[in-house]
This record gives sequence, structure tokens and C-alpha cells, in this order.
Amino acid sequence: MDHKEVEASRRVLGNEQTLRVALAFSGVLGVVWLVVMEASPIARVAAGAVSGLSIVALAWNHRRKAGDANRESEILAERLVEQNRNITDELYQLKDRHKLLDHYFETLMEHIPSNIYFKDLDSKFLQVNQSMAKSFGLAHPADVEGKSDHDFFDREHADPALADEKKIIKTGKGITGFIEHETFADGKEGWVLTTKMPFRDRHGTIIGTFGMSSNVTELVETQNTLERERNVLRSLIDSFPDRIFVRDPGRHYLVVNKAMADWVGAESPESMIGKTPKEFFPQEVVDRGAEEDLEILASGNPILNRDWTFKTQEGEIRNMVTTKVPLLDQEGRSWGIVGMDRDVTEARRARQDLIETEKRLQEMMDNSPAVVYLKDLDGRYLMVNRGYEEMFGIGREDVLGRTDHDFIGDRSAADKFRENDLMVIQSGRSVQMDEELYVEGEPHWYVTARFPLRDINGKVHAVGGISTDITDRKRAEEETRQLNEDLVSANNDLQQAQEQLIQAEKMESVGRLASGVAHEVKNPLAMIGMGLELLARRIPEDDEKGRETIERMKRGIERAKKIVKGLVDFSSARQLALEPKEVNEVVRDSLALVEYQLKKTNVMVAEELADDIPQVNLDATKVEQVIVNLMINAMHAMPEGGQLTLRTYMTKLKGVKRDEGVRTAGHLRAGDRVVRIEIDDTGTGISEENSGKIYDPFFTTKPTGAGTGLGLSVSRKIIELHQGTLDLANRPEGGVRATITLKI
Repeated sequence: MDHKEVEASRRVLGNEQTLRVALAFSGVLGVVWLVVMEASPIARVAAGAVSGLSIVALAWNHRRKAGDANRESEILAERLVEQNRNITDELYQLKDRHKLLDHYFETLMEHIPSNIYFKDLDSKFLQVNQSMAKSFGLAHPADVEGKSDHDFFDREHADPALADEKKIIKTGKGITGFIEHETFADGKEGWVLTTKMPFRDRHGTIIGTFGMSSNVTELVETQNTLERERNVLRSLIDSFPDRIFVRDPGRHYLVVNKAMADWVGAESPESMIGKTPKEFFPQEVVDRGAEEDLEILASGNPILNRDWTFKTQEGEIRNMVTTKVPLLDQEGRSWGIVGMDRDVTEARRARQDLIETEKRLQEMMDNSPAVVYLKDLDGRYLMVNRGYEEMFGIGREDVLGRTDHDFIGDRSAADKFRENDLMVIQSGRSVQMDEELYVEGEPHWYVTARFPLRDINGKVHAVGGISTDITDRKRAEEETRQLNEDLVSANNDLQQAQEQLIQAEKMESVGRLASGVAHEVKNPLAMIGMGLELLARRIPEDDEKGRETIERMKRGIERAKKIVKGLVDFSSARQLALEPKEVNEVVRDSLALVEYQLKKTNVMVAEELADDIPQVNLDATKVEQVIVNLMINAMHAMPEGGQLTLRTYMTKLKGVKRDEGVRTAGHLRAGDRVVRIEIDDTGTGISEENSGKIYDPFFTTKPTGAGTGLGLSVSRKIIELHQGTLDLANRPEGGVRATITLKI
């Protein structure tokens, strides 16, 4: 070989040796990595694969160099390959287990309802579970990482928590089962159960803290509620005068109240716990109680209000009432007995005394001639006497516990009785009144004294009544009252008859007076009028005052003539000139006479004249006089204006009242066909004090000079001469209605 070939061969041998060294180093490095270093499963698999490949490559290279003769190297290579395969399988198993453990941890952190956290040495959150993130109002646990309690709580809570964690890091001792009050991130307050522990690495070095807290607000509140209820129950049973106890099947006391301890002479209820009745009661009582307990435990049936007696050390017999019931567990098995003993000796003595008292009271009531009874506040009878039974014909067993409405047929009377009872209950005072009640269809009267019954505290708890029959006296009083009313009525009828006679005589006197005055005054008035005419001719034209005086004197004479004419008409006894006339025509002619005056005074006229009215025999001039007078009166009653309504219609008379003092009493009869003329106004109406005087001659409500007081008197007489009636009455809606009724 030349020098170049030797160098090339040497370089090849050097490269092969370098390759073998590199492969050997890679294999050793991979094994060391697997054994010594802490890495993830994927890194460990990669390291194992590299070391395996390096060893295989080194083995094949050695075989190629050594040839098939070096069998030991081949076996070594196979062993190394097998070892590498085992290591690789183990690595894959570790990887799977690691994934499973990660899944367990993630599931635990995500779903456990308690709050779990890990913190570093500075109390910064390293990791929290979903529940804790939610409690902070965050969507994901990652949002909490790197923060501390001061980011979520106030200093009042965060500072003590930080102090606890520093103490744990310093001492290495955790805090377990600590219940503390906490204000949550949402502002609500509650209680949490907290466990805090040191967080160590694989070598045992503390690298932070971790802990778990659970919201036990409901549990704490439930415990507090149970404690309060236990205290209330304890206070309640200790306040009962009855003896209360709870015993197990061996008859050992589990619970007793203060009354029970005092009864048996024990120092306290606690001193009786665990003991049995034989340590406190006579053997006779112990044996009877044991039989009752066995009966209850065997059958499961309670013993309610069982009477028994025993003799005290002083020799006194006491009456007792016992109630016992079994205590059952969730499976329905008896695990004890709760009982209550009540001493009823004094109550039974008092009851016997009350029975004796009621018996004596009942005997007194039954021998009373009056009706006596007692009722409770709801009106139910508590006691009645024999007189009550006889009055209603009913036994007391059918009365007691019932109210008046249950057996008194007259409901109004029962309502009145209840009203009277309530008056006594509410006032708290006795009252006396007369009451009426129908007994067997006959009215009976009673004078009743009702009085309240009070308890020892002065509160009304019942109502008593004593009723005395005064029917005979009441009937005598009623007869006397009726007789007196008849006498008063007869006297009133007599006075009315006298007044009618006086009125008739007065009208006749006025008529005669009017006739005489009319004739005596008529001629002087004519002479005065002639004198005034003569005097008027001689007064100078420029004497206005004189002429005005003459005019006033003339108006005075005309007024006097008008009064004289009215008197003559009033006293005239001549026959009317009756002839068939259309009533509507007479009404329209009358309206035409005063239509101008009505318009001048702002009075509106409405006509409601029926078309089917037959002719009526009447003196048209006289009837017109009446209608005109009524319309003028209506106009004067409406000084500010108003509405006048003229109405005619045909009807039949109903319910005609006969009056001997009225001339037409014998002319009109019920059922007669009549024509009515109605004149309605909207004026001031007729006052009550003037309603009886409107037809009197010379009575007027008008000022002096505006009326003579003869219009209505003359008008009424004219209608009466037509065998009709004239009536004036106030209308409900205001004003007056004048009604003329003429027979057809």
C-alpha cells in the first residue's frame, strides 16, 4: 500500500472506532436518563428508544467486525434488546397509569362540591377546582391562578387566612375540622368547614399549602335550630306540672322533667338518668308499671289516660292518670317508652264540689217561678230551669249546648235574643228589657233581666237571664192603650166635624157679608169715579203731580171694583149656564187671555192636550175664570221665569174619599169617567204651614196690592158648582200641580 491508502484505511478505522464509542455513549446515556432523571413518560420512552437503538447498532457493528465466531457479543446484544423492550413496555404502562391518575385528579377537581386549592409559599393560588372558581364568580379555575385571598375577600378574612398558612409552612402542622364564619364573594354570610395542610414535594420539602373547605351553613344552622328546639323542648317539659319521662326497654330513665324529679324527691332531673323506678317508687307501683311497659313494647299500642291510685308515706290517697306511648325507630321497632303522669286528686275534688254546687243551684232555679237560664259567649245554653222546659215544652237535655236559633221557630225573636246577649257581653253590665215571644202560636211578653257572669279574673264568660211572664199585664196595657187611641180618634173626628161646621158657617157668613158689602160699596165707588173725572178736567195741563195722583186714585177705584166683583161672584147663588163644550178649546181660550203676561215674565208654556176627550157640560166663562186665575197664581210663583205645563186627559176615578164637609161628596163616585185639567208650574211650591189655608177667603201670600185672597176661594166654588173638584198639591220634582176634575 502506498502512503495515501494507509492514511485512508486509518481514517476508516478511526471513524468506525469513533462511531462505536458514540453508540456506546448514547446507549449508556439513555440508560442513565431512564434510571436517574425525572421526566415525563414521553421523554422516558424517547430515551429508552435511543439507548436501545444505540446498543443494537453497536452490537451489529461489533458482530460485523468480529464475525460469527463472537457468539457472546450476539447473546449480549439480544439481552440488551430484550431489556430495552421490557423497559419500553414498563414506560408505556407508567404513561397509561399517569394518564389515569391525571383523569382521576381532574375529575375530582371538577366535580367535587367542596373548594380545593393549592398555594405556593407566598400564598398565591397554584391551582383550584371548578367549585372554588365558581364560588369566586369566575368561569374557569385558571382565572384564579396567581391570585391570593386578598383579591377575593376583605382583610378581615384574608389576613387571618394568610397568618394560618404562614404558620403551617413554618411548623409543618396542618389545621383540620375548623369551622369558621365567612362572608362569601357574593356578599352572603355563612359557615365553612376548613382543612389546611402543608404542600410538600417528593423529597418532603414544604413548597406551599393546600386545603379544602366545604359550605356547611345549612348544617350549622340546622344544628343551631336543633339546639334551640332542644332547649325549647327542655324548657317546655320542665314547665309542665305533669310528670314526664322517657325510659328504655330496661326501664332506665333517659329523660325526666323537673316535676318528675320533684315528685320522687330526686336532687335534679339529671340525677335520675340511668336509674329505674324501683329506686323511687313502692314495689306495688313498680310492678304495675313494669306490666304496662311490657304490654306496650309487645303490642305497640299506647296506654291513654289510665287511672290508678297510690298511698303516700303520709297515708293520703292520690288519684293519678297515666299516658304511655311507645317510641319507634325507623324500622318501626320499639326502643323506649315516653310517658306522663298527672295528679288529678285536687281537680277531681274540685269537680265533685262543682257538681254539688251546680246541683244546689239547679234546685234553686227549678223552684223559681221565673224562667232562668245561662248561656256561653257563643249563645249556647249551659243551664236552664224547669220553668224554661215548661215554657217551650222541651227537655233540658235537648236545650243544653244549643242556641236559640236551633229550636225557636221565630227567627226574628231569636235574632233579638242574641242581640240582647251581645249587648250584655260587650257592655259588661246588667240590663232589663221587655221581650216578646210566640209560644204555641200565642204572643207572650216577658220582662227579662240579663246579667254577665265573670270568671276569677273578672272576664265575662257567660250570660245569665231571668224572665218573668207579664203577658196578662201587657194585654191589659194594650187594651187600655187601644181604648185611649179610640177615644183620641173619636175626639179628633168630633173636632174635625166641628171645624167643618164652623168652616161652613164661616163661608155662609162671608157670602152674606160679601153680598152686602158689594152692594154698599159699589155705588160710592161709582160716585168717587165720577168725581175724579170731573176733578181731572180742572187740573192744569202742567200739573204732573196732580194728574199722577188722580191716576193712582183711579187705579185704586178699579182695584176696589175688582174686589167687589170677586165678592159678588163668591156670594152669587145663581145657576151656571151649562152647555156642552170642548175642554181643550176652553183651555186654549184661557191661555190666550194671559199669554202676553206669561211671555213678559219669561214663563214658557207646554201643552199636553189629549185628542180623545169628549164634550163636557160646563159654563165656559166661569171655567176660563178658574184656569186664568190658576195660571196667574203659577206665574206669580215663578218670578224669575220657569215652565208652565197644561195637560188634559180622560180617566176613571179610584178610591174617592167621602167627606161630609165637601159639597161634591155626593156627586163623584169611584169608577166615574172624568176629564182632568192639570196645570203644573216649577215655582216655589206651597209651604206646609200654608197648605191648610190656601182656600180661605182673603188669605194670600202675595204682597199688598198684588192679590185679594179671593181667587182660589171663588175658583174652588165655581168647580164645586160644576160637581167637580179643585186640588192643589206640591210636585215631587218641585212646584205645584193644580188639578181640576170634571165629570163627563
